[in-house]
Amino acid sequence: MGEKTKKKLGLIADSSCDIPISTIEKYDIAIISVNVIFDDEIRIPYVDLTTEQIFEKIVTENAVPTTGLPPPKRFKEVFVKVLEKYEEAIFLTASKDLSGLWENAVKYAKEMTNGKVTVVDTRNSIHPFGLIVLKVARMTENGLCIEEILNNLSNTLIPNARFEAFLGTLEFLKRSGRIASLQHLMGELFQFKPCLTIENGVVASHGKVRGEKAKMNYLKNLGEKIVNFLPENETFVIMHSSNMEKATELKDYLQKVSNKDLEIVIWETGPASSVHLGPGLLGLAWIGPTAEEL
Repeated sequence: MGEKTKKKLGLIADSSCDIPISTIEKYDIAIISVNVIFDDEIRIPYVDLTTEQIFEKIVTENAVPTTGLPPPKRFKEVFVKVLEKYEEAIFLTASKDLSGLWENAVKYAKEMTNGKVTVVDTRNSIHPFGLIVLKVARMTENGLCIEEILNNLSNTLIPNARFEAFLGTLEFLKRSGRIASLQHLMGELFQFKPCLTIENGVVASHGKVRGEKAKMNYLKNLGEKIVNFLPENETFVIMHSSNMEKATELKDYLQKVSNKDLEIVIWETGPASSVHLGPGLLGLAWIGPTAEEL
């Protein structure tokens, strides 16, 4: 493909954005996936591993997977493919405080693309990161230049990307070493549901509720505040992990209480995220004020 036939600006994201394959294909987003490692077997999200498959292997094979960074070859393959079609590209990554991928992305983009790939740390992960990717994809489709997009990222999207989500179980955080055994035992014993959010680029606890009913009531109340705040046609994510029934219940409720034309979508956590978060997660992701400010 000759230089004159190339499009202006391509988009790359790492796989922890957890956006649906249909969205990736619609906007021609290139994905660089992390590895999911089962003993001596390496599987790749968006290539040969789904969230359903990871939980099936955990249950049927008693597997304890871990995650690992992609090799340099994977970066190079994606960079070459993208720059065959586009003059330059933006590469959005999860927070550098959550993953070493950003550091490698900066290194390899400099070494392999002669400055044609600009790497941006979104300071987020999972579905608020996914929302940022979706917003940037739509900006590129609408013809915004890279300077306009980078300005929007730094001033609007990154500082205002939010999520609040409840885990279905503490077991997977315990397995990955992100929660102490005593905390895990007390949480399971008393049926506490920790609420996760992201603050300053790292996942943090935002309190807890006790029981499934309290969890759903919290999300319905928060969701109602969000839909009342968001402007018309804004995208708003209901996030889940193998919990479609509850996600659908939450979506139906929010559509009923909203008098706006909003794009309320249901997105499932990807395989790599699910290694740490486990099944049963339910939450909300949006661009806007914090829950306390709504």
